[in-house]
Amino acid sequence: MLRQYIFLLILSVTFAHTTSAQDVWLQNHFSPNSGCSLSNLETVTVLVNNNSGGVMLSNTIQVYYTIDGGSAVNQPLSSNLTAGASWNFSFAVKANLSACGAHIVKVWVSRPLDPNHLNDTLQWTVQNDCPIVPGTVMSDITVCQGANAGTLSLSGWTHGTITSWESSTNGGSTWTPTLPNNTTPSYAYANVNQNTQYHVLIDGGYCPDDTSSFATITVQSPPVAGTILGSDSLCENLANGVLNLSGNSMPVVQWEYSTTGGSPWTVVGGPATSYNYTGLTSSTIYRVLVDGGACNDAYSDTALIYVDPIYPQTVLTGSDSLCITNATGVVSGTGSFGTVLGWEWSNNGFIWNSVTNTSGIYNYVNLTQTTYYRMITEGGQCPDVISDTAIIFVQSIPVQPSLGQSDTVCAALVNGILSLSGNSSTIIDWESSTDSGTIWNPMTNTTSSYDYSGQSVTTIYRVNLDGWFCPDFYSDTAIIKLDTPPVIGVLNQDNSVCQFTTDSLSLVGAVADSLRWEFSLDNGATWQTIANSDTNHIMTPAITGDIQFQVVAINGVCPPLTSNTVTITMIPAPVSNAGNDTAIYIGETVTLNGSGGVTGIWMPGSTLSDSLITNPIATPSTTTNYVYYVIDGTGCVGRDTVVITVMDPIQFNIRNVITMNNDLVNDTWNITGVEFFPMTDVKVFNQYGKLIFESGDYKNEWVGDYKGSKLPNGTYYYVVQKGGTEEEYKGTITLLGNE
Repeated sequence: MLRQYIFLLILSVTFAHTTSAQDVWLQNHFSPNSGCSLSNLETVTVLVNNNSGGVMLSNTIQVYYTIDGGSAVNQPLSSNLTAGASWNFSFAVKANLSACGAHIVKVWVSRPLDPNHLNDTLQWTVQNDCPIVPGTVMSDITVCQGANAGTLSLSGWTHGTITSWESSTNGGSTWTPTLPNNTTPSYAYANVNQNTQYHVLIDGGYCPDDTSSFATITVQSPPVAGTILGSDSLCENLANGVLNLSGNSMPVVQWEYSTTGGSPWTVVGGPATSYNYTGLTSSTIYRVLVDGGACNDAYSDTALIYVDPIYPQTVLTGSDSLCITNATGVVSGTGSFGTVLGWEWSNNGFIWNSVTNTSGIYNYVNLTQTTYYRMITEGGQCPDVISDTAIIFVQSIPVQPSLGQSDTVCAALVNGILSLSGNSSTIIDWESSTDSGTIWNPMTNTTSSYDYSGQSVTTIYRVNLDGWFCPDFYSDTAIIKLDTPPVIGVLNQDNSVCQFTTDSLSLVGAVADSLRWEFSLDNGATWQTIANSDTNHIMTPAITGDIQFQVVAINGVCPPLTSNTVTITMIPAPVSNAGNDTAIYIGETVTLNGSGGVTGIWMPGSTLSDSLITNPIATPSTTTNYVYYVIDGTGCVGRDTVVITVMDPIQFNIRNVITMNNDLVNDTWNITGVEFFPMTDVKVFNQYGKLIFESGDYKNEWVGDYKGSKLPNGTYYYVVQKGGTEEEYKGTITLLGNE
């Protein structure tokens, strides 16, 4: 390692000595440099450096340069180069760099005995960029809006590099790079939908950048073919007129027509916006072909000249004569006729009324009078066609005549005459029925009356009449009803019954449509009706006196019959007395005292010492009604009831508050159980000892008032003497709620 350092040191000293003694070298170059439009007179300047310790004579140093490897130009230094000095050396002979593009400049220095040639030469590249010739985008074009495509090309461009294509849709005010970025001299456009300018941006390098001229793609909207005015409907004897094209945006190419609904079409006119048609004999469609420019040619809408034929008068079928009850039918047109505009009807053939119906058939329904019909068919521009007339004769329903009132007669005397009135039709026959109209029997009578004297059964009569166009019909009916006399039978029977009991009566052998029961309380002087039509009658309510009964039998119009009279005699009931109502406490007993009749019995007997004696001892646990039944020598029974109220002594409770707010709670001074202690005496005093309320038989009625006015809120004092006892209660009561 030490030997290596010594070797390097010796080499360094030796090299430094050598260089210092002889070396000349090129330190840097100053020109020419890259630029725009370099000329053929460019100066070559370098920095020559004397790196030795002595003066170098000028005639010992030669400097050379070449351009792009061409002929060398040499020139000696014009003065000596002192030790350590540098010299900006410029060649007298100018370099020709006028050719566009990159040039290689090589400069080197030569001196005899120069030991180091590594630093003798400089070489660099000089770029000469020529000014851009931007060229022109080729070329302006008009395309159809929507599906369009093509290519723009940059023509006449030299020098520089294409960086991008740009487009503008506002006349060049602003430009937008096309996507994706394009650095080629051509641009493919597609689906341009508005007027657009395109140009190319060119990078000039050391020269200014530049922009090509632009090309404009003009976008034409698809042509508006316009609307044909003048469609019409004409009569075949005058089918002439003019059609006009309106609203078209491009010139007319030609007019075309079709008489077969649009297939095929035939050219009929040139490039005018109007067309005159004459003498058409059939319906014809017209259209106009309009030049599309950059777009496809287009057709206008179509105009129809409808040519109407002249139709003959239509013949109607369906005239008829009908009854008003079924005046329904059909009238229809026959043969060939135009479009039906409607129908008309008339009741007299002079004044006509419209009917909304556009078919060749008219259904009439429920006509009420004779009616005329005709059909109106469309003539287009030809006169409308009125058909012949169909007549529907309508006969009114004959007025139903009347046989007069029906009658009901008693079978014992039958005579009378039925007469037909209000008739205007022919009588076919009279008919009769004895089974409520199920079977009718002819009577061979074509006159307007019939004598029914001697009729033996109830009979219905009617008259059959000729209806002409209407169905044969009948008069109303008359019923001659026969009522048979009633059979009254026998009413059973007189009887005597106890007071407060009931009895039943029966009517035997009666035959009648209805029965009416009657009773009398004044021995037959006046009679009152009972709501009963049965043959049996139960007397309700129980009788309280003598009463008579009879029954009236009624059968239709025959005279009523009255039955025999039955008398019911009342036996008075014995008088029973069960004693006075009383109250006891639970666990106490009470002796009942009954009287009346021959003998008696108490009920219920479960709480009695003996229910068969007049004065048993009662031990009820709850309030009980005891009934004492007695019977006398006639067997009649009387009864009376006594109520034993059983009281609970612990229920007597005096409340100590009244809330005068009408909420139904404590609105009155309440003493619980006071109802079991009649004659309970109460007194209420204020704080000054003044008596403000008093009652000798209190019923829980005091509301905290004095002489009709509510007392003030506060505390008051009471004294209560419990009714029927020696017990006395004292205390306070509070009044609240009188705010």
